[in-house]
Amino acid sequence: MRKYGLILILFLLGGCLEKENPDVINGESMGTRYSVNVLGDKRVSQELIDNRLVEINDIFSTWQEDSELSKLNRASVGSWVSVSGELHKILKTSKELYRQTEGYFDPGIGRLIDLWGFGAKGGRTEVPQREEISNAFAQSSIQYLMIEPGRAKKTKDIHINLSAIAKGYAVDEIARLIKESGVTNFLVEIGGEVFASGTNNGDYWVVGVERPDNKAPIGLELVDASIATSGNYRNFFIWEGAKYIHIFNPTTGLPANNDLASVSVIHPQSAMSDAYATAMMAMGSSRAIELAKKMKLSVLLMAIKEDNVEIIKVNLP
Repeated sequence: MRKYGLILILFLLGGCLEKENPDVINGESMGTRYSVNVLGDKRVSQELIDNRLVEINDIFSTWQEDSELSKLNRASVGSWVSVSGELHKILKTSKELYRQTEGYFDPGIGRLIDLWGFGAKGGRTEVPQREEISNAFAQSSIQYLMIEPGRAKKTKDIHINLSAIAKGYAVDEIARLIKESGVTNFLVEIGGEVFASGTNNGDYWVVGVERPDNKAPIGLELVDASIATSGNYRNFFIWEGAKYIHIFNPTTGLPANNDLASVSVIHPQSAMSDAYATAMMAMGSSRAIELAKKMKLSVLLMAIKEDNVEIIKVNLP
């Protein structure tokens, strides 16, 4: 379920760390690395974290052939397939996000993701043939999935890829486990998706969002909230002078091609930050601003205007 984590830098504020250094847990899961920073006397079991991440990967991975999602993707069209409560929950949330974003968040485009080389089948260095794109596009939309409690059915031969929400969900789940362990002040990061709880030695947790022009990162404070960033300057390929990124416009079936270089979304839930950032990156700045205002989201946009980076903040100081 590899999804390239963008472009967040954790700023552990200078002098405060002299008071107390965090207990840091590092590991690997979901095709990327994770880090947990814990402050206070109580400690968190890495085994507990790793076991939960394995459970999540066993449900949502598109890389594991025996994952629950992979089995659903292989199922025959028109056949009901049993799904767990967790998979049903994320599929239901995804369909609601599809409606909210007018189709710009669409995890039913797995065939397009694979065709362009951004999925489990690996990299690609050239643009697919027009007929290939058309055929994949015809079998791509979460609207062709029916869900009921405990089961799901495809009405077309779609492939579902939940990478734009599952990693955020994993952050939420690890944060829940840490809170249940009695820890208040901590930070969880999985492949660039971040959730911050409490404070960092009395100060806000602060993350920095990298700029595509390599200027100083933009710092954003987090208070019991998550941040996810989606952008176009980490995972892409160049073909005949044109850049093709891993974020798709589900309404066209093509890699997104608009004025945005990155989108960062702050939200109480990492799964939602993850999904909204992906959808907005596909939209372009005008629609993204409209959605942020409509949903009352805190959003940082970096748009390319006449070869310059324009910083746009919505519901942020």
